[in-house]
Amino acid sequence: MEKIIGLMSRDDWVYTGLLLFSFAASCYVRKLGNNILASGALGFAMALFIIGPRIAYSLGICAIAVGIQEFAPKKKVPLYVFLTTFTYLMFVRFAHYFLPVVEVASHTNVIQLIITLRIIGITFEENDAWLHKNDENPTKRYLTRMPTLLEKFAYFYHFCGLFTGPYYTYQMLLDSQNPALLSWDPTPEVTSRFVRLLWSVPAFVITNHYFPLDSLRSDAIWEVSFFTRLVYAALIFVVFKTRVYSAWAIAESICVILGIGIYPAASNPKIIVGPTDLKVFEGLRDKENVEMNSDAIVNLDIPKVEFSDGFRDGMKAWNRSVQTWLALYVHSRVKFMRVETTMLVSAIWHGTYAGYFMSFGVVAMCAILEDVIFKLVPVNPETGLRPQWFRILLDTPTPSVAVASKCSPPDSSSKMLLTSTTSGHPFTTGYLFYAFHSTSTV
Repeated sequence: MEKIIGLMSRDDWVYTGLLLFSFAASCYVRKLGNNILASGALGFAMALFIIGPRIAYSLGICAIAVGIQEFAPKKKVPLYVFLTTFTYLMFVRFAHYFLPVVEVASHTNVIQLIITLRIIGITFEENDAWLHKNDENPTKRYLTRMPTLLEKFAYFYHFCGLFTGPYYTYQMLLDSQNPALLSWDPTPEVTSRFVRLLWSVPAFVITNHYFPLDSLRSDAIWEVSFFTRLVYAALIFVVFKTRVYSAWAIAESICVILGIGIYPAASNPKIIVGPTDLKVFEGLRDKENVEMNSDAIVNLDIPKVEFSDGFRDGMKAWNRSVQTWLALYVHSRVKFMRVETTMLVSAIWHGTYAGYFMSFGVVAMCAILEDVIFKLVPVNPETGLRPQWFRILLDTPTPSVAVASKCSPPDSSSKMLLTSTTSGHPFTTGYLFYAFHSTSTV
């Protein structure tokens, strides 16, 4: 038994338990009619059970955001909520340094991140619906019904995706209440995701056992060669990816069972946006025995993550719901330096470690460089592909830069930062591995 428990860390076992419990709960909730308020109450109870009084962190920003939504000038609400939510996120991350409070970490941090997305997302949904309420022929779909106060909190704490993602809009949650979805069979969609688990889980367990992340947190990492550190960092990345592949396979299945992100295939649904062919959607939405798909909730395109032939394609294939959130509520809203601003917001959302800012900071430069390279190596008009030698070179991760630096933070503990940047697969470019230890003092 101890050997089985030792295959994963405590946090990984907790996440596994949360995912399996949520999966079972989704099956039960579907039978009960998929009530939003009940699902929100369940999510809140799960969060309270896992993180205890630290749930006050997320409750605080929920209350503040709702207050701004209710009393601030309508046109300014999205800006005020956006700035306030991210300021609050930064505050709670550093609060333990100067206040007698517990650090926002692990499960508490994940809940805070997901609720940050949901608060800002629903604010823009409401505001866009208000701005376009008099449009006779809208070119895109807006929020069909404004939520009540209880429904907002139920959305913030809805158990589906609360601990792992993916992100989904409030409109998608409303669409999941469609009675026509009760006759739709989610089994094929769920089965296809569980097939992924047959290879992703063993790959994660094996690589996690032989290449644990804790090895990067010890001084022993500096006793091996430079090349060995790079190889080890790449293998740690395999651990990270297979963990996420497994978690999101179950998380997406929970969404599918609840009908979140399920739309008629003919309506051409897109991630987070939902149906894009509105006429077709309106004609099919209430009909039974219509071909459905889950494209609006697919958070990963694994083939593109692993084998894409471009930096942008690789990035867009990963965590697609958050990528789309950034595109809808940051990139499309700012007037200048769009890519740089979007990546800055992404870095701040992910965390405060230097690695996040360094990795996301190079995205704009990599995108520009990719454009130059692709002009020099154009696509063959007959095959629709670039030369084979180029594709082989692009899909082969080759170490290019690794930086090890040592600095002294205010608490006088030393921080070791291992930065591994690889050329080759576009997604791994700029990915940073870092390790910390507090055994030395200045």
